[in-house]
Amino acid sequence: MSGSVFREALGDTTEQYDVLVAHLSVIRDVVQLAHTAGSFDELCAALAARIVAGLGYERVSVVAARDRGERKVLASASQGQRLGGATVPVPAMLDALAHDVVAARRLLRWSDDGVGTRRPVPTGLDGGVVGWPLVVGGDCVGAVLCEELVTTPWNLARQRALELVGEIIDQIVTVADLRLSMTAIQRRLEQELGTSRSLLSDQQETLRAQSDRISGLASALVTANQAKNHFLGLMSHELRTPLSVILGFTSILHDGLAGDVNAEQQDHLQRVLCNGRHLNQLIDDMLFFVDAETTAITPQWVRVDLAALVRDVVASRPETTRPDAPALMVAIAPEAATLCTDQALLRRVLFHLLGNAFKFTERGTVRVEATRVADGSATEIRITDTGIGVGGDQQRRIFDLFQQGDDTHARKREGIGLGLNLVQVCLVLLRGRCRLVSMPERGTRVELWIPDRGVARVGVNGGRARETLAVATDVAFSEAALVGVAYDGAEVIALARDALAGDAHPIPAAAPPATGAPKRA
Repeated sequence: MSGSVFREALGDTTEQYDVLVAHLSVIRDVVQLAHTAGSFDELCAALAARIVAGLGYERVSVVAARDRGERKVLASASQGQRLGGATVPVPAMLDALAHDVVAARRLLRWSDDGVGTRRPVPTGLDGGVVGWPLVVGGDCVGAVLCEELVTTPWNLARQRALELVGEIIDQIVTVADLRLSMTAIQRRLEQELGTSRSLLSDQQETLRAQSDRISGLASALVTANQAKNHFLGLMSHELRTPLSVILGFTSILHDGLAGDVNAEQQDHLQRVLCNGRHLNQLIDDMLFFVDAETTAITPQWVRVDLAALVRDVVASRPETTRPDAPALMVAIAPEAATLCTDQALLRRVLFHLLGNAFKFTERGTVRVEATRVADGSATEIRITDTGIGVGGDQQRRIFDLFQQGDDTHARKREGIGLGLNLVQVCLVLLRGRCRLVSMPERGTRVELWIPDRGVARVGVNGGRARETLAVATDVAFSEAALVGVAYDGAEVIALARDALAGDAHPIPAAAPPATGAPKRA
């Protein structure tokens, strides 16, 4: 081999080595961008600047489309800018060249020399252009276009080096884009988490404030209820003492024990006695209501003569003595003549139910029937009248405290709406139940189920009675089934369920009455 040939070969080798070193230097520089770029546009700008500085192209432009948007020049760098010169506008035809690169998806070269695969230089460009596709995550989103004023000799080594640079850039851009996407997701999640934490904190503050407010209201309600019960109990006792004196002296005058009275005077005194006894009954009901709210009531199980009890109740009701009072019919089966129950509680139940029957029946009859159930465990008492009846809507509330069928101030019949509520309380204590069957202008029937014996010490308020009124309607009648249930405490709720099934179930003793609480009348 001659010396000239050897020197030529050595020169080519040295040139190829220099090309590879230059391209490897660019690869080394752009690798760092995968971890430092703050955005995709910033990545493209740094990529163009590194290629301009490392490979000596006159200008490098990155033309790409992001998020299915329009393809455009995202970044451009030139030798003039690197040396501090003015920015030269990017030729508009670069978009067409980028389109060719994206379509071919391989390295393309526009040059006027005759070496290698090439395309003619578009009009308006000085020098050649080399472009390779920009691939992100397998999708070709654009191209990197490198312009040169003086055409660089083209050979296989330079082509392979540029293809290697293109492949490395694709990987770097993919990694950087993934990192940027993860960073954006992380920031968005942190922002959403911060917002959620803020909302949760606000909700907790709101719930805490509401809880404090509810606690305050509950405490105020308990205090007000205690004050109400204390006031009612105190006033009832204070009223009963002078009323007892009034009734006593009026009875003495009425019976002529203090001297003779004429017929007119006796009639006036009878009116005083009648209304005084009515007021005394209201006071007694009020005391029983307070007693049921604040103390434990223990039923006293004794043998009760039902017929005598009905006669006593009828005799104590002023409605039964009016001239136009409905006729009373009593039919008590022999086997139901006596039963073991609390006489005072049953008397209060019959007192209010019979009183309502006479009060709301202007003509016709009031019928009391009693029979023993088949297994002998209870007595069924039915009170039927031919009065004005109760509508379905009214049946849902007449057993509530201080509620009446007619709540208007212009109502014809007196009453404070306490009687039927006390009936519920008494039935719960008796472990009984009742059912109301009524229809407007068709009369009313109240069916009582009273167990013949019971084992109970039921506290009212620890626990306090919460009555349950279930309503059912059929074609002929509207029925309200009053169930003697619902106390505070799981044991008493179980008792109520047993009462519905007719099963005996002993109840644990309630706490003793509070000191100073009014005693049961």
